[in-house]
Amino acid sequence: MRKLTDYKPTKFMAEESHYDKAAADYAVGFIECLCHTKGTWAGKPFELIDWQERIIRDIFGILKPSGYRQFNTAYVEIPKKQGKQLALNTKIPTPNGFTTMGDIRVGDTVFDENGQPCRVVAKSDVDDTEQAYRLTFRDGSSIVAGERHLWNVEYIIGQPRSVLWTTGEIYRRTMKHRQRYADNEKEVRRSIIRIPVAKKLQIEKRNLPVARSRFHYLADMEPLSERVPMQCIQVDSASHCYLVGESFVPTHNSELAAAVALLLCCGDGEERAEVYGCAADRQQASIVFEVAADMVRMCPALGKRVKILASQKRMVYLPTNSFYQVLSAEAYSKHGFNIHGVVFDELHTQPNRKLFDVMTKGSGDARMQPLYFLITTAGTDTQSICYETHQKAKDILEGRKIDPTFYPVIYGAKEDEDWTDPEVWKRSNPSLGITVGIDKVQAACDSARQNPAEENSFRQLRLNQWVKQSVRWMPMDKWDACGLPVDAAALEGRVCYGGLDLSSTMDITAFVLVFPPTEEDEPFAVLPYFWIPEENIDLRVRRDHVLYDLWQKQGFLMTTEGNVVHYGFIEAFIEKLGEKYNIREIAFDRWGAVQMVQNLEGMGFTVVPFGQGFKDMSPPTKELMKLTLEKKIAHGGHPVMRWMADNIFIRTDPAGNIKADKEKSTEKIDGVIALIMALDRAIRCGNDTSESVYESRGVLVF
Repeated sequence: MRKLTDYKPTKFMAEESHYDKAAADYAVGFIECLCHTKGTWAGKPFELIDWQERIIRDIFGILKPSGYRQFNTAYVEIPKKQGKQLALNTKIPTPNGFTTMGDIRVGDTVFDENGQPCRVVAKSDVDDTEQAYRLTFRDGSSIVAGERHLWNVEYIIGQPRSVLWTTGEIYRRTMKHRQRYADNEKEVRRSIIRIPVAKKLQIEKRNLPVARSRFHYLADMEPLSERVPMQCIQVDSASHCYLVGESFVPTHNSELAAAVALLLCCGDGEERAEVYGCAADRQQASIVFEVAADMVRMCPALGKRVKILASQKRMVYLPTNSFYQVLSAEAYSKHGFNIHGVVFDELHTQPNRKLFDVMTKGSGDARMQPLYFLITTAGTDTQSICYETHQKAKDILEGRKIDPTFYPVIYGAKEDEDWTDPEVWKRSNPSLGITVGIDKVQAACDSARQNPAEENSFRQLRLNQWVKQSVRWMPMDKWDACGLPVDAAALEGRVCYGGLDLSSTMDITAFVLVFPPTEEDEPFAVLPYFWIPEENIDLRVRRDHVLYDLWQKQGFLMTTEGNVVHYGFIEAFIEKLGEKYNIREIAFDRWGAVQMVQNLEGMGFTVVPFGQGFKDMSPPTKELMKLTLEKKIAHGGHPVMRWMADNIFIRTDPAGNIKADKEKSTEKIDGVIALIMALDRAIRCGNDTSESVYESRGVLVF
């Protein structure tokens, strides 16, 4: 057994606790008796990397005076490994028909294994160094995939067994060794490999050919001698699966977690231990289970003592009658848990906190040393249970909180660090150069430099940074370059156009004025105004982790009395603005603005309804991007507007029209919506009655 030469117990070891080397050695030794199950490491002993061994020694070796473990919760946040590759001509279904792996782009919409739309958030460079295999199905169709590509497979010898195998494993375990029997010149195979196809696609019109069979049967498979150019994509579905091929085969994009689950179930000396693997859906939870099951099959000592119930995603350790069971946020029972261990894989994908609360609050009280092992990549939803746990871990690491039962590990780049610096990559990813190739990270970085839409995905998956969303629409360096000062006093008397986004009375209300240029080289000037209810500002700061209170003190955000936005106050404010500026029109969202519209019209303003669909929103949204890239807009670096610009998630329709999506955007974007509406009126009308830019040169198409 390999031992760390420089190991020191974590600084979070309590004064009364002690480090038990024998207990730590046992845990490390148990795990290193297991084998890797995937890719080029398959079948090789599971030798813990230094950072992994430190975690295991800290968790299992630091004991209280009672002899039980000090830590009952371990939060491990670490970047992902690289993706799995498919040939460039692999067909991929989209809402607009089929495209190919070579043609798919970051931001495109594809489908997850349940037929639900999801977005491509990253794409690798072309690579031809990995061994390629051709998988041929009974209907004659075929897919060329890299050796490390993951497949959800049903392997049939007697009863079907659901497993998660790489392409190479499918070939080595079944196709390479199939036995053939001659019977009336028919070929009979002992084993059958079938791959489940997707559920029906969740789109309004389905004119894509969905196979009627629930399974796609593998007829043959061969390693290819020639080099095949391949790429991989990352999608934002919970399971990170997406569909390929004309029959919509799901493909998949955690061995430490599996090893910990086995240690808790089979090696912790706990009678009738209940260990659960939890994830966003059953398929994702199955990933860790299948790795654990393969580890058992490869270990003779465990293989004789563990009964694997593959169809139930359950394994039983017979000597202590302990079990390991998969659970998901989709379906679980709220009763009867007596937890000894829980492994949450990719905690950031949990759709809500229900499963987390059920599994971690009180369910292990009857055990002396339950362990909740939470492993994840950074996410995008700052309202999630994962971000809440991330913040707790960060507070403990930085000394703001003390919890002797909580063990925090966060590998990732700091928010202000240069994401293109290889030294930052090394600090952020302790597996770099071992299981993660630095050449792959360099290629992904180069791609993100050329395509700003990939930056957030690189920062999230490679550097483990929490970002607004996986696909960033607005390149924030370009936005910041437009932060030229805007002199409100110098604009008095100038023609301008307003955009009003009311949202709800409990939320942020935004009003934005856009001043069209009066000279050729002058940018569009932007003056934004924001309001929230005064009474709940402190609650919002704690709940949303947003600097509302600071922005209010700095004058960038106004409050209205009470616990709802006072529309009368806003109307009076706009009326005063009308005395200073020549507000030609105010564009507004038709929804929920009837009374205020009537009141503003009564004050003499021209109020124009503005649709929120693709037809109305697409031209000015594209124009906003164009003006930003050309530095032809000035927003004064307003921090609230910047925050909202960084939150934007863009939807695209089949015709290429775009609009900001409030539901998909991670946080508030009301100010940008108001800006887009005001910009539309400013472009169309300008300072006089001349034709609009849309009429003279047409609508921009990106």
